[in-house]
Amino acid sequence: MKTYKYFVFLLIFGLFLVACGGDTATDEPVAEPETTAVEEPEEVMEEEPAVAEEPAEDVAEEPAEEMADEPMAEADLDGAFTTFLNGMERYNTMSVDALSEMMVEDPPFLLDVREPSELEENGWIEGAVNIPLREVADNLQYLPSFDTPIVSYCGSGWRCTIAMTALEAMGWENVRGLTGGSFSAWVEAGYPVAEGELPELVALDAAEPDPALVAAMQDMLHNVPDGFGVITADNLSVALVENPDLILIDARRPEEVEENGYIDHANLLFIPLEQFIELSADWPADLDAPIVTYCGSGHRSTIAMSILWSYGYTDVHSLKGGFGGWASGGFPAAGVPEPTFDMDMAYTTFLDDMEGYNTIGLDDLNLLLVEDPPPFLLDVREPSEIEANGYIEGSVNIPLREVADHIEWLPSFDTPIVSYCGSGWRCTIALTALEAMGWEDVRGLKGGSFSGWVEAGYPVAEGLPLEPMVLEAAEPDPAAVAAMQEMLHNVPDGYGVITADDFNLALLENPDLIVIDVRTQGELDEKGVIEAENWIHVPLEDFVALKDQWPADMDASIVVYCGSGHRSTIAMSILWAYGYSDVHSLKGGFGGWVEAGYPVVEFAAP
Repeated sequence: MKTYKYFVFLLIFGLFLVACGGDTATDEPVAEPETTAVEEPEEVMEEEPAVAEEPAEDVAEEPAEEMADEPMAEADLDGAFTTFLNGMERYNTMSVDALSEMMVEDPPFLLDVREPSELEENGWIEGAVNIPLREVADNLQYLPSFDTPIVSYCGSGWRCTIAMTALEAMGWENVRGLTGGSFSAWVEAGYPVAEGELPELVALDAAEPDPALVAAMQDMLHNVPDGFGVITADNLSVALVENPDLILIDARRPEEVEENGYIDHANLLFIPLEQFIELSADWPADLDAPIVTYCGSGHRSTIAMSILWSYGYTDVHSLKGGFGGWASGGFPAAGVPEPTFDMDMAYTTFLDDMEGYNTIGLDDLNLLLVEDPPPFLLDVREPSEIEANGYIEGSVNIPLREVADHIEWLPSFDTPIVSYCGSGWRCTIALTALEAMGWEDVRGLKGGSFSGWVEAGYPVAEGLPLEPMVLEAAEPDPAAVAAMQEMLHNVPDGYGVITADDFNLALLENPDLIVIDVRTQGELDEKGVIEAENWIHVPLEDFVALKDQWPADMDASIVVYCGSGHRSTIAMSILWAYGYSDVHSLKGGFGGWVEAGYPVVEFAAP
């Protein structure tokens, strides 16, 4: 009872003191005791009297106390990412070869963002500092100054792109991601790998990034999902069917989209990476919307994905392999332009580089076959001909009309190829097609081709050649292949041959027949020409350069001739490739015409 009265007395006395205190209670920060008591209750009891006794100190400390209670300033993500995107060079990538050179000349700061277990198992690049991806923004004291070049790498090139994006946002000015498969590419290229005890981290404290940006990147990196946001083309294909609300963001430049096409989807947004922040109004309004970003190969879209994560988007993935992987995987694309092929350039290159009109004699081929390595022998006859007559040992058989269908069986572009057939006609058509597709050293066997080889007594193998080996050694332009497939598939019966007798008859019966002489001017002056009402001189060497001399009508009846039939067959094949439908080459050429007793006239310049 006495204790109770004592506390009542203290309470009344306390109220009396408050009433008499005047402005002193007003000067005391009200919020401080309550906040501080939650964290450190013992210190509140010690400091409270001092606050009451020294109001001047309270006033001086009040601003600092108020700042402590204020929330951290909002991170200027727009400004940070705009600076990053505007300052990009080659999308801030670096090849393993370039890094190797840089390591010798002026080594960058190497940041390995893999897990320690990966380094223990596979090694690391000498001198690298290991900070796992999700911990990068927690360990900035181990990073160099803002202007120090940093190269970030990981296992395949994915995580280092996320890390690079975060570092650039926090103020580092020269961060690049190692491309080409990152550490795996470094190993495959044969560059040195360090092993053993993991390197220790050394505190540098060389940079002072904005705390708000650091907090934003910590939040982003801590929440990087399992799988690091990767989505494969197979899984995206399924997701597009199963989730009609999925949003696709194409981060490529407009000219890339126009040139290569795009993934067709109802919710497709075109937001080039270079303008990603500038066009942020086009981003989905729902932060939880399912989003897949894609670019050409996956690098830019991973930057875009990381940026979206930084702004709070929760369900964003980046397409592994990008649009290139999507298209090469056979998945559907829209806006894909028709393949284009610069046929003029291809044939001009061929004609300019011709040596001996790309022929090879029987004796020369026999000598080449004993060299190491021998040329690639291409037999373009039908299998039935080979079964009946044999073949040259070591040949690969691809019938003429199928040559462009089996690129995988052919050697590299710079490998010498000798094409042969029964008489030397079809192999000339084949060499013309192969040269147009990019092979650089294709010759046709002359002297009657295989029949001449047999007559000369050279060895012949019997039966059929072995099944061709898949070499996958050359990658011609798909449009060039398509053009040559079109030409070869439509090679007519008889392969465009016209005999002197049939040609003479055609000259009499068809006054609209167009005759093209592809010999040189010197040959015309020396030997004369075949008289024809619609005679045109277009030397083979200038055949494409002078294509304005070709007939305007693609269905016009045309006969081409040269000295013996080889050059005119090249010219005929070229005209077929351009879409002319009724072209023949004179068998035996001008020489055969004369031997058959048909008339010639002296050349008179028009």
